[in-house]
Amino acid sequence: MESSADTPATTGTAETTITFSNLRKSFSDGDSTFTVFEDLDFDIAEGGFTSIMGPSGCGKSTLLNVIAGLIPADDGEITRNGERIEPGSFFYGYVFQEPRLLDWLTIGENIRFALRAQDVPPEDQSGRIYRYLELVGLEDKIDSYPQQLSGGMRQRVGIARALAIDPDILFMDEPFSSLDEFTAKELRKDLLDIWQETAKTIIFVTHNSSEAVFLSDSILILDGNGKLFDQVSVDVPRPRRIGDEALIETESAMMERFFAHLQNTPADDEQ
Repeated sequence: MESSADTPATTGTAETTITFSNLRKSFSDGDSTFTVFEDLDFDIAEGGFTSIMGPSGCGKSTLLNVIAGLIPADDGEITRNGERIEPGSFFYGYVFQEPRLLDWLTIGENIRFALRAQDVPPEDQSGRIYRYLELVGLEDKIDSYPQQLSGGMRQRVGIARALAIDPDILFMDEPFSSLDEFTAKELRKDLLDIWQETAKTIIFVTHNSSEAVFLSDSILILDGNGKLFDQVSVDVPRPRRIGDEALIETESAMMERFFAHLQNTPADDEQ
């Protein structure tokens, strides 16, 4: 697969905006209530690449699942180009931290399993399986089993499976966090190629600031209290190269603001 450095920059149209207003989510154990986040307001551009970033335990994955409709919000509103839509109305694919493949099925059968669950017609399934395995560079592994593949390969299969159902939005929850850095770097480059080719809307959770800046058009930054501290636009042109000075400067400025914010946050606000 070509690296994004050699691929023409063809980002999504990003003309349609999904707006989230006053999102709030809390959990109760009967005796007390823990507020994960509240009063969150942000926009996501369709066809764009948006990352949700913040320290461990700040509510990144919970926010992703609220956006997906897997967890109901306690309050808030979602609009698409000004028209209200219901939570969970997005048709999405989901890539987890671990691939969650079925070990007793081949790679092709794992993807076919997802297609059957979405009632994709049988006559369309084989073509989709091959197309998306080819997209992630694993068409020759179609008859292999998950345990025969490396961790990076298995995660590629997870991406192919999520894309094969042709979702409107691709949700990715720290998909490279369990991989070694060499493999993760390669997959980041490949993910940008896939995104540019498919023009999918991607919402990507990470705690890695370099990863967020390299991949994203926009970054939502949650602080340790689950408050939306910043929404950063990454205006570095594509294609991008790892180590690009403009990316390093963007990350440095972003993190300097973030750490200054943490230092100025009163201790009694911490959860």
